[in-house]
Amino acid sequence: MTDLPADDRLRALVRQALTEARISQAEVARQLGVSTKHLSHMLTGRAHLTLTWAEGILGLCGMNLQLAIQPDQPRSAA
Repeated sequence: MTDLPADDRLRALVRQALTEARISQAEVARQLGVSTKHLSHMLTGRAHLTLTWAEGILGLCGMNLQLAIQPDQPRSAA
């Protein structure tokens, strides 16, 4: 999964969280006040899944979203 672009990885992780939490997309859409069609589009890449939406969906799954900033490569000693 690490070979995927970041947005695809995020979508895959959110879909996995929904599966593991056994929460339907219809229930998530209802609780977040979005149409099931739009939620489906966010989870399949036809619409942009923002970090805010991902955080809301994950919250319903009993999870939270954490971001980390790391350098791509270790810095050499100067």
